[in-house]
Amino acid sequence: MNQLFDSLHLIIEPDARSAVLNMAIDQALLELSTTPVLRVYDWDRPSVTVGYSHDLGAVEFDGPIVRRWTGGGIVWHGGDATYALIVPMTDPWALTRPLDSYREIHSALAEQLNASGHGPCRLASEEDRKAGALCFEAPALHDIVRGPRKIAGAGQRRNRAGLLHQGSVKARLDVDFWRPFATRLAREVRMLTEPSSQVLERAHDLVRARYATTEWSR
Repeated sequence: MNQLFDSLHLIIEPDARSAVLNMAIDQALLELSTTPVLRVYDWDRPSVTVGYSHDLGAVEFDGPIVRRWTGGGIVWHGGDATYALIVPMTDPWALTRPLDSYREIHSALAEQLNASGHGPCRLASEEDRKAGALCFEAPALHDIVRGPRKIAGAGQRRNRAGLLHQGSVKARLDVDFWRPFATRLAREVRMLTEPSSQVLERAHDLVRARYATTEWSR
C-alpha cells in the first residue's frame, strides 16, 4: 500500500453541527493545520451545500443552504457520510496536481468501500461523465460509482495554505469505517477527539463574517 502521507490526524466529530459551522471548521483547519487532517462529521438537520460557483437562488429546499468554499455541485446532506481532507502546504503532497489528487484520494476511498462491503465500487471514467448541477446525478472523472450510479464525489479548494478536499458518500458508514480509510492515506494515524479550541474559535469567526452572511450566500 502506497500511502499519501507520513502522518495524519483523524477527527471523528462526536456531535452533529450546523451546516455553516461545518463549512467554517473545514476552512479553519486549512488555515491553521500543520499536519494533514481527516475530519469526519455530521449535520444537525438535513442541509444543502452548494459549490462556490453555483447560484443558491436556483436551489429549492426548506432548510439550511450554505455555499461551500470548494467547487462541485449541489449536495443534499442528511443521508450521506461527509468528510474533509485538509493538506497544509507544509506537506509536499499539497502540490499534487488537482486531477491526480482527486484520483488518489478517491482510489483509497473506493478500496475501503469495497473492503467494507459497500462495493463493487470503481472510479468513474470518461464514459461515465455527465453534465449537471446536482452532484450525485452528474459523475465527474474519478468520482466513485457503483454500477451506473455515482456514490461519492467531492469538491476541492487550493490556496497558499494548502488543499481542502470536501467529500460526500451516499452510504451509511459507521465509525469503524474511517480508521482503516485513514490508514490507506497515511502510515501513522493519530486520533483526535475534536478540532482544537483555536480552530473552533476561528470557525465561529468565519460563521459570523462569511458563512452565515447574505453576501456570501449571494
